[in-house]
Amino acid sequence: MQKNLILLSLALLALVSCSQPKSSNESHIYIISTNDMHANIEAMPRLATLVKEYEAKGEVILVDSGDRVTGNAYVDDDAEPGIPMIELMNEVGYDVVTLGNHEFDKGREVLYAMVTASEFEWVCANVSDMVGELPVNPYTTLTVEDVDIAFVGVVATDCNGRPLGGEEAYKDFSFADDCATAYDVSQSVAEDVDFVVLLSHMGHEMDLRLSSMSHGYDWIAGGHSHDTVNETIDGVQISQNRKDVRYVTIADLTIKNGEILNVEYTQVESANYIEDETVREIVDEVKARDPGLNTIEGYANSYVTKDGVANFTCDALLNYAYADGFVPEVVFYHYGGVRLSEIKEGDVKRVDILNNDPFVSTIYVGDMSVDEMREFILAKYNSGTAEKPDKESHYAYFYSNVPYEIVLGDTPADYPDAVDVRYGIEPRRYRVAMCNYIAENYIDKEVAEGRLRQTNVTVREAMLSQMRSYGEAGFTPDNNVYQVEVKR
Repeated sequence: MQKNLILLSLALLALVSCSQPKSSNESHIYIISTNDMHANIEAMPRLATLVKEYEAKGEVILVDSGDRVTGNAYVDDDAEPGIPMIELMNEVGYDVVTLGNHEFDKGREVLYAMVTASEFEWVCANVSDMVGELPVNPYTTLTVEDVDIAFVGVVATDCNGRPLGGEEAYKDFSFADDCATAYDVSQSVAEDVDFVVLLSHMGHEMDLRLSSMSHGYDWIAGGHSHDTVNETIDGVQISQNRKDVRYVTIADLTIKNGEILNVEYTQVESANYIEDETVREIVDEVKARDPGLNTIEGYANSYVTKDGVANFTCDALLNYAYADGFVPEVVFYHYGGVRLSEIKEGDVKRVDILNNDPFVSTIYVGDMSVDEMREFILAKYNSGTAEKPDKESHYAYFYSNVPYEIVLGDTPADYPDAVDVRYGIEPRRYRVAMCNYIAENYIDKEVAEGRLRQTNVTVREAMLSQMRSYGEAGFTPDNNVYQVEVKR
């Protein structure tokens, strides 16, 4: 009897042992990437919750591929520009970031202040500080779970060998070619680590070009072109999360005994996560620092699209009461300078108006002929090459109060090149107004210096004046598009 009980006990023990999962020493590293946050502080509480969820499952490395500022007056117009975003990133737990073109917008001193206030590393391989020592290295290596992971940074050089933006912002820096530098660094770093990530602020077209050149990168976590991408190209994973932290991409590295067994990439919407209360409190405190930003300046009678915002901006330049009585006939504004993608129906706050021009642009006025207008529109439309594409070309980049047609050629290469611009106005000189970015970057230098002048009126002033002019009747938007492409 006792023998039978012993045998029964052994059988039960064996059964229990078989039913238990086998012991595993596998673990996970989660690399979470963002890009082009553009000071969207409202997204940070949800991002914080997402990060904490993955921290509960394994080790987390949080990274960003540039353009953390320029887009929100609560951040950009702070007494310490950019610092509110850095405070939030410190709280959420960022580890490594690279430079975007907009990190340079307010000059070297502001950039340096943001870097030194960060509790995370900045990397960028193709920028050199010509004035002092900016604490930004070409790359950094983090060791987690006995796995060495390298993070390389690079910023786009898609505007005459430098990043996009006003030339003045880059006067203290020099830049090496973005794609060539990224390739060179990958060749020297890849042999010494287990996994290599490029934090790329080059744009999707250049990320694709790099993936065809180099297998030194396991993952290109991209930015700059505001695309939504998560795919494997030529054996290299390429991702990008649009803008404003609408999406994030997570690389899930399965680790065993210091080796990477598998990597899976998932792109998720941040809207699917609830807000972290602590980070929400920081956001609310940032928004309360300057009460004037919350002043109601007008009322939108209906939903305003980005085209409607652009038309409103053109109207602001057209109708502003310039000190010397100058009255424009034709105005221009550039697509990249229209930073609001919408204005919702209802009250319009001062912060909303300022957010449409975080660059604090000024207005130039003067006169131009129709041919001179045609010339700079065509030059921008046809800009870029197959080797160095211009992400802001091959569409109607300049808004205007005067409708025009861009006439496309018959034999396109990568895109249909334009051959003419048709205006419905007579061929003479017109009084013009435009933002300084157009005058200083796109207008023929002889024309700009000879017939245009700086008013020192900011676009923000003009937009505020325009919004207030609607009074109690409110702002009824014009969401039509007046600049179109047509076939010859």
